[in-house]
Amino acid sequence: MIDETELLNLAVTNIRTVLEYNPYKSYKGIKNRQEFQQLIAGDPAFGVLGLDDERYIIARVGGNLITSLHRKIGDMYEALFRYLLKERFELTEEDLNFSVEVKIGDRIQMRSTDGLIKKDKFNQNIPQEWSQYEGIGFEIRSCYQIGDSKRIQADYDMSLKLKEQNILPVMIVFCNTSLKSPLARLSKSWNLYQGEESFNIVHSITRFDLYDFLQRNSDVIKQEINNIFLANF
Repeated sequence: MIDETELLNLAVTNIRTVLEYNPYKSYKGIKNRQEFQQLIAGDPAFGVLGLDDERYIIARVGGNLITSLHRKIGDMYEALFRYLLKERFELTEEDLNFSVEVKIGDRIQMRSTDGLIKKDKFNQNIPQEWSQYEGIGFEIRSCYQIGDSKRIQADYDMSLKLKEQNILPVMIVFCNTSLKSPLARLSKSWNLYQGEESFNIVHSITRFDLYDFLQRNSDVIKQEINNIFLANF
């Protein structure tokens, strides 16, 4: 049974973690935006160019903050999806993971699926065209904004490793504003869904309307994000 209170707690907990982010920890003695602005003003490479300008400071500090926020939003969508899979298919946390070796640059790393449904757990919600596989491996993204060719290749290779085990690779990208080139490449190896179709496929296989849930709880989540901005700007 889906517990919406627990689901909302997962969303809020992931977002709230960004409040722990310190954009100045790499700069000794700097504790706030005003001190960082003074640091830039005294920098011989930047101060002379006028980069102690308020707009530059906000963009630089904010850019790092937004990167951190995007990561946690990604973690949030993964946590919500894993919870829905566990509840709907009676899975444990361990059931959701399937590890494969992929090469990233010159290094071999273990990568694990964000979700997994094995054939013995299939139910009537599994699309007919998926039922021929021994399992379904999921990769979840809030948005695909990685332009690094090595990372893209690693994601591509991961899908091939899953297919070797007769596991269908399914990538779910919830936003509509991903980089186009990586998704065009990855769609050749993954069953890839993005934007509205992502929420639709989640609804189809879990019988839970995640988009409706987020809409109904939008004010709570927006307040958490607003607190992050208030703490940093």
